[in-house]
Amino acid sequence: MKKIIFSVMVIIFLLSQAAFAHHLWVEKEGGRFKIAWGHPPKVDSYEPDRVKEIRAFNKKGKEITLKRTDEKDKVYLSSKEDVSMITLSFEGGYLVSTPDGKKRLTKRDAQKAGLQVIDSFYSSQFAKSLFAFSDAVIKPVEMKFEIVPLKNPYTLKPDGLLPIKVLFEGKPLGGATINVNAHKEAAKTDRDGIVNIPIAGQGMQVISATYRVTTKDNPDADYLSFTTVLTMELK
Repeated sequence: MKKIIFSVMVIIFLLSQAAFAHHLWVEKEGGRFKIAWGHPPKVDSYEPDRVKEIRAFNKKGKEITLKRTDEKDKVYLSSKEDVSMITLSFEGGYLVSTPDGKKRLTKRDAQKAGLQVIDSFYSSQFAKSLFAFSDAVIKPVEMKFEIVPLKNPYTLKPDGLLPIKVLFEGKPLGGATINVNAHKEAAKTDRDGIVNIPIAGQGMQVISATYRVTTKDNPDADYLSFTTVLTMELK
């Protein structure tokens, strides 16, 4: 009976952790862009050196150069050109889930510290934030894990459907669970990595997908955890 109760508690814990997982996105702030981390729209602090592989595209779909400014707990970007889309990656590092929450430790170090490890993983996140339409928006841009809109999202009518394609290492990812805003499960991708996502109302839209890869003979993590997030502001 104790084992059953503990198993139920573990399941509840994991579901609650998934529901409140942090996301990565970029938002415009005045004349520059802020890389944000947290639960949109709430922003939490992070270590700037975790932000990697920043790219930007202008309204003609051409890649452009950004100026990066690292502050104490955030990163800002700026450009002399009009920006259509910014993409980036973020290394979350090793994490373990325990009954007391997530800890930034490897599985091996957590066990040495006497912690009860529910699961352990290495986290990587990818973000694609849209600010205006360009050809780059509806094409893959060689991210390790990305969501590609298959039509111009700015032409959507209220309660419209946005077709998207999810790619992992350049290949369609079938069966991926898609969450939309408030971390509500919307649908799963088909065998070609495609799904229609309902977009209700206006304001910031947050579409995310997760993918796990089990590791073998790795004492530091049970699996690799990948998250990709697509954000845009619809009026």
